[in-house]
Amino acid sequence: MTSPHSNASLDSASSASKNHQAFTADAGDSKHITEEWTSNPHSSGATIRKDDSSDTKLPPRPSEARTRQTNSAAAYSAQDAASNFEPLAPTRSHLGDALENLYQTQTDRAIAEGGGDPDRAERGASKTSHRTTQGRPQELRNLTTEVLFVLICSSGQLLFSFFQGHINVNQREFRVALGMDHAELPWLVGSYLVAVGLSVILSGSIADLVPPRFVMVTAFGWLTAWNIIGVFTLEPSRSPLFFFTRSMQGLAVGVVVSGSMSILGRVYSPGRRKTQVFSAMAAMAPFGYWIGAMQGGALNSHLEWIFGSNAIICGFAMVIAYLSIPPLGPAVDSAGVEAPSIRDFDWKGAILASAGCICLLFGLTQGNVVKWSPYTYALVIAGGLLLGVFFFVEKAVRRPLIPSSLWKTPGFAPLMAAYFLGFGSFLGAWQFYGIQFFLNIQGESALTVALYFLPNALVGVLAAYVVSRLLHRVPGHYIYISSMVAFALGPAFFLGNRPSTTYWALSMPGIALATFGPDMSFAAASIFITSNVPRSYQDSAGSLLVTIQNLSSAIVTSIGDSIAAEVETLEDGTIGFDGLRAAWWFALAAALAGALITAIFRCYWD
Repeated sequence: MTSPHSNASLDSASSASKNHQAFTADAGDSKHITEEWTSNPHSSGATIRKDDSSDTKLPPRPSEARTRQTNSAAAYSAQDAASNFEPLAPTRSHLGDALENLYQTQTDRAIAEGGGDPDRAERGASKTSHRTTQGRPQELRNLTTEVLFVLICSSGQLLFSFFQGHINVNQREFRVALGMDHAELPWLVGSYLVAVGLSVILSGSIADLVPPRFVMVTAFGWLTAWNIIGVFTLEPSRSPLFFFTRSMQGLAVGVVVSGSMSILGRVYSPGRRKTQVFSAMAAMAPFGYWIGAMQGGALNSHLEWIFGSNAIICGFAMVIAYLSIPPLGPAVDSAGVEAPSIRDFDWKGAILASAGCICLLFGLTQGNVVKWSPYTYALVIAGGLLLGVFFFVEKAVRRPLIPSSLWKTPGFAPLMAAYFLGFGSFLGAWQFYGIQFFLNIQGESALTVALYFLPNALVGVLAAYVVSRLLHRVPGHYIYISSMVAFALGPAFFLGNRPSTTYWALSMPGIALATFGPDMSFAAASIFITSNVPRSYQDSAGSLLVTIQNLSSAIVTSIGDSIAAEVETLEDGTIGFDGLRAAWWFALAAALAGALITAIFRCYWD
């Protein structure tokens, strides 16, 4: 289930376009200066040949520069190497520009290499900039290692959706196995998402302070152990252990997701290769959901083997993580600065954030189960107050959990608000209740429902490719608004459904088009966040995005369930068709609100 860099200074761009012919005046006499590009193949640049002076060095001829760019990394000068990995920061103050920086960086470099000709730059920008700045990171020995590295880092997004897919398509089976009431179904999702949200808040900062390979390997080992325990929890008397196991899964998945973003943000410099990697990571979310749904559908008669097969998968992932992740230490923001350590961890902020999230999400999820008893309102209010204190405390600590520079980044707040609404509508109010429509209204089997979500996987890969290409050519705010519209298309198509409507008429195109939402928004937002904070805050910044993604899913699921149950609840406790439609209307409104926020702030900052 979705970004930007700064405009680096390129002196060569201005010199190439302005210095072809110049005139100087001395005591009223003008002396014509002509430029002559020397043809000496050993020269690293050109010369200006003056009428009355010695030669003066010019920047390299563009063709020679391109020749040098294709040489091996060992041939680069120290200055070239440094420029390729120069930290970038946004220079213009609106959401669109923040997301457009990646596009602008590529264009500026291409103009410099095209002799100042924008038309020539447009034709050659893609190839030259890719050759210049986007080689394989030096931490990765070869292409095979890089592929395994990207796959294991992308597995965080895959597992996040994977552990939801096999639960969601088996809502009926788990309800019977655990002896649950229908009103308690949101806890199947909530117990997991609450833990993920808490985990990324804490692990995001911790992974910046300790070697990330150790964190990732430990997380996969934790997942393996708790999936083995999960095999023995599928009885009514052991339902508390089942929900605790789901929480432990969420803790580990949160560590993997935020740790992956930290590692990728540190290993890959801003540019096209980084965009492609983050787009591939975004594609794993819809792909993982479908794989999990297929696994759950195939094993719905043997629920214990869902956990057993998960343990095997996570065990293999642990080995691959150990072999492919480079031994990175804590990141240093600049030369001569001491690397941060675990002593710098913000324990006060961690306690406040954890307590606030637990109270808020427990109150919202439990509210509909107990018909909104007074204690649920008290928990929601207490959670909100604790989170308010958390943001106040963060301003005073030396190293906050959430980088303070993010809050000052132009466009950050509306971008995150739109992301919250978009992802919440997709996972919480549309997809969860769309599955209930197939299962309870149309009476389909779990495996059939899993097959219905095949477009999630196929279109997810296509969307990742499209985003990786568009992000360099299309202004970022257009991509972000488009993702919000894609989020809205899912519920829009489902609102036209009736119990007798065939899958191919409305459900299939709705599922396919909605898949563009998480891919486009995650890729754009990920690159935006990780490219606008210091290197030592990469994981903390990435964890904020994942936290918003998961908290929005849990919160919107709870609110959607309350709305749906209020509109229509059947005698057996399940939500009726009109109740599902009410949840989809809520999802549509949330997604369109996200699109409106993006559009308004883009126009305002113009």
